Amino acid sequence: MFQPDTPMISRLSLFALVLACSVPAFSQEDAKEVPPVDDAPFAGKTIDQMTANEVLKLVRASYTMFNRDFTGNLVTGITKRVPFLLSLKTDSIRFIFDNPAQVIYLDTRNQHFSLFEGVGGAEMQPVPPAKFGEKVRGTDITYDDLSMRFLYWPDARIVRQEKLKGRDCILLSIRNPDGAGAYSSVDVWIDKMSGGMLKMIGNDHGGRPIRRFEVLSGKKFGDIWMVDEMRIESVTGLTGGNVSSSTRMQIKAAVGE
Repeated sequence: MFQPDTPMISRLSLFALVLACSVPAFSQEDAKEVPPVDDAPFAGKTIDQMTANEVLKLVRASYTMFNRDFTGNLVTGITKRVPFLLSLKTDSIRFIFDNPAQVIYLDTRNQHFSLFEGVGGAEMQPVPPAKFGEKVRGTDITYDDLSMRFLYWPDARIVRQEKLKGRDCILLSIRNPDGAGAYSSVDVWIDKMSGGMLKMIGNDHGGRPIRRFEVLSGKKFGDIWMVDEMRIESVTGLTGGNVSSSTRMQIKAAVGE
């Protein structure tokens, strides 16, 4: 997500999208739709000149740059559609669901990880580690995925620089320090020019891929460009080649516009 006329640090990724997600990986046909961007602080650096921690810090910083609400859907299969409200604030990210009422709340103050949940209008409570790997609303998205908890894990390393959909990316490998949740590690592809997260693969405790996220498209909402569709797949097999189910996260509209 970025604003064309603001400093670079406010133009970084946002998954939460995914989970803060990113400057989208557009196809060549869409290239004319992408506004120009300045280089990220590490865009001109070699692999030897940057650290995994500085890359992750820039991605996390994007969580605190906006004060907007968006409507969206989680779409699984042909008929399952789960509406939600995504609320981005300077100190938090909230996913808000109805029927039944549920709020999943990520406190982003001080660049620390704190995840809370309120169900049925009840008071917000910390999400216990045993629940991190559970899927949300019967989709392919877990609490770990919505919170992007792995961006706060301390054991990260840069694997290499490579092309992804024609863009120069930094591939990070991040190891789970506490064993909570479904992932032992994640592999994350960060767009080197924008600082946006384009792809993530989550590996189980046997080292096998079990979840794959990928940015599909982006669009402009008012004065903000952001990801408007991501694909989240549950995968099996030694290399994650078999897709067992798939969910698309769609951002539909900015509230009030």
